[in-house]
Amino acid sequence: MSTNEVEITPVHGSTDHRFAWLIDPFARLVGTQGGGAAIAVYQSGRLVADLHAGDYQADSLQLVFSVSKSITSIAAARAHADGLLDLDRPMATYWPELDKPSTAGVTLRMVLAHRSGLASLAADLSFEELLAGADDEAIGRQEPYWEPDERHGYHAFTFGTLTNGAFRRVLGVTVGDFVREWLAEPLGLDVWIGAPAAIESRVERIRYRPSLNTAARAEHVSSSGIPGSNSGRLQATFDLYNDPRLYRTCWPSTSGVAGARDLARLFASTLDAVDGVRVVDEPTRRAMVAPLSDGVDAVLGIRTAFGSGVQLPFPHFPMVSADSYGHEAAGGSAVMASAELELAIGFTTNVFPNTMGVSPTLLALLPTVLSCARDESPRRPPRGTR
Repeated sequence: MSTNEVEITPVHGSTDHRFAWLIDPFARLVGTQGGGAAIAVYQSGRLVADLHAGDYQADSLQLVFSVSKSITSIAAARAHADGLLDLDRPMATYWPELDKPSTAGVTLRMVLAHRSGLASLAADLSFEELLAGADDEAIGRQEPYWEPDERHGYHAFTFGTLTNGAFRRVLGVTVGDFVREWLAEPLGLDVWIGAPAAIESRVERIRYRPSLNTAARAEHVSSSGIPGSNSGRLQATFDLYNDPRLYRTCWPSTSGVAGARDLARLFASTLDAVDGVRVVDEPTRRAMVAPLSDGVDAVLGIRTAFGSGVQLPFPHFPMVSADSYGHEAAGGSAVMASAELELAIGFTTNVFPNTMGVSPTLLALLPTVLSCARDESPRRPPRGTR
């Protein structure tokens, strides 16, 4: 490239006329972060933006880390509403190992709200042991880190162990099975928790940058005495997250595979019918997003907020409105919806942020998405849509 040439970040996909103003900021931000990314927006039940850039393809999929928790939350809300799984029933009534004084009162709703006290496993399990399901046995031996329902702290991995254990013991299926039958297939989604081998070539490999931390977070982690994850080995060896065996396993906290368009479509269908399908009715949606936890997180040391599994707006992830709900993920991907704006947004990326959590690229794009959603931009759309 000569000194007079400037590299252009092409953006592919489509938007309606209002969201065409999203194209240029998206190109600038993906060009700055490197790698690839996709963003999709539904408004009033319609797909109004569907863009990808960088080294992403139109059918790229991504391991979406803790966005998996929000998919699981919708599954749990649906199962509860249909009378299949009581989120407020003590788990010890169907899980004998939890029937001990310290955990006898734990409910699945406490788990979804990160209030069970079973925030992590003391057992240092290997990747192979976790793939074999050793976490299910280990959680039965685990003592809570605080009195259940007394406070909240992020259940980074055990959220999945406990929800999957409940679905298997009560419904006889995994969370992944339920998601496929009740959510993905009716909406035609490329969303899995436990993906088939046939789609593995479409899953973008994650790129890692040197990890960074803040002084406040580092001080809290060193003093809390609560491990932030299931096993230090998973955090220390990031390449495990590019292992196809992980995509295939059902870890409802971590192993979800999806595209941005499908995440947005799923969350849009919690607001209203999308192509005739609504995955939860309005009373169920309202119950799912009712605030249960808000304040300093016992594990993360920052303020977080949760309903029944979905994150609610908090300072590190303000989303798009006060009534928003969704989830960020360590790998940068995120999903959110707002009933007030009739808006759902899905974002995926293969660039793992230095500090773990929602991608700075998405955070920088949200004001533009809001401006487009409110139709505040000039009427004449820019050029550049492909």
